[in-house]
Amino acid sequence: MTDPGLYLRTIRLPGERLILLASALFVFFLASPDRVLGAPDQPGQEELGLLIKNVKSGAGFASDFVQTLGAPGTSGTRSEGVLVYRSPGLMVLHYSSPAGQWLKLDGNRMALYVPQNRQVLLKTIRKHRIPETPAILLASIPEISKWFFVRPEGTGSEKKGDRISIVLIPRHPDPHLAQARLTLLKGKGILTDLLFMEQNGTHLGIRLRKFRVLSRVPARDLSVTVPEGTTAAEVPGAF
Repeated sequence: MTDPGLYLRTIRLPGERLILLASALFVFFLASPDRVLGAPDQPGQEELGLLIKNVKSGAGFASDFVQTLGAPGTSGTRSEGVLVYRSPGLMVLHYSSPAGQWLKLDGNRMALYVPQNRQVLLKTIRKHRIPETPAILLASIPEISKWFFVRPEGTGSEKKGDRISIVLIPRHPDPHLAQARLTLLKGKGILTDLLFMEQNGTHLGIRLRKFRVLSRVPARDLSVTVPEGTTAAEVPGAF
């Protein structure tokens, strides 16, 4: 099987509708995106710098995660597992619920294994307007202000260890991603939450637990397997 990489979309399979969103950021509609990262009085800019330092300091990171994916107007469905990221731009989500499911993002390729269908769905992102998958976004963290207006939220009075959020608004209108939000621990540069909002109202939230930077990422943590008899299907069309 060719190595893949990701984004979510709505895919129709015989007898059911699968919503695939792929793991990284989003958020609440905020006006005035003209305040960008760089002004010294903005709370949160140092936190983004610490995150950049963390992402660049190791070979990658790992974290337990709880994911909530919702169609417009719904509270969403919950799943969980372990996420492993290796620089630059390779990410695997191993799900414990639903058991056996996995999602692999590798550059502009995505592969999702759906156990109940005994099928691997493959997707290629042909054109990047912005780093719109979690894997590509994390690889692009050092250049984040090239792609997004960056708007920290907070009062500036948060203490070390408090949560502080940073909203990412595409510098140029994107047909899919409306906004994203990263939530970090102040003074530590540790991600705790990602929230992604699509233009159509679909939302993906990922809460990270036990986030840890890795000096090396074992190959076994990035490997995926499928049972004999599993079929593969390339999902056509553009995002």
